[in-house]
Amino acid sequence: MRFVLASESPRRVDLLRMAGYDFTARKSGFPEVVEDDPRETVQTNARGKALTVATELPGEVVLAADTIVYLPELPTREATLGQARSGDEVRRMLGLLAGRAHEVYSGVAVTRDGDVSVRSAITRVRMRSLSEAELFAYVGLGEGVGKAGGYAIQGKAALFVEGIEGDYTNVVGLPLALTSKMLEEHGVRWY
Repeated sequence: MRFVLASESPRRVDLLRMAGYDFTARKSGFPEVVEDDPRETVQTNARGKALTVATELPGEVVLAADTIVYLPELPTREATLGQARSGDEVRRMLGLLAGRAHEVYSGVAVTRDGDVSVRSAITRVRMRSLSEAELFAYVGLGEGVGKAGGYAIQGKAALFVEGIEGDYTNVVGLPLALTSKMLEEHGVRWY
């Protein structure tokens, strides 16, 4: 059974294709929000994205996700790092993450005909300290733009990660173990 991914994120598309799913991708256009609680943020955004696309496609199974990086030691509103929009934001975000542990939250929503399931995953990532030269070189790659927290763990930023606790695919942008379970509950299988 096919489904619709309410995202055009290349990382989510690649992860789902790698897992063997047959789907189409469609941008949701949902305006993302930031709540005080990181889990609430990703779940609200995932639900909103799924329902926005589902209203246009009745009867279809729709999958949506949202991922953020969270630094618990920062004040609430500063602790949530969404997608870096520029090299300057990549540098600022990596400067905050370097030498610290952070949390990656993803909300996943699956809906069909008004029935909505929303869950979340959390992965803890420990990043080593970075030199100014490394920060400059990484920003120059452009790899971190458009990524939550300003880095791509599946790219060169893997050089910076000292440890990870939880689902690696969550850090890439879609927790596959959780997603496959939720899709199967709606009749969609990878096999």
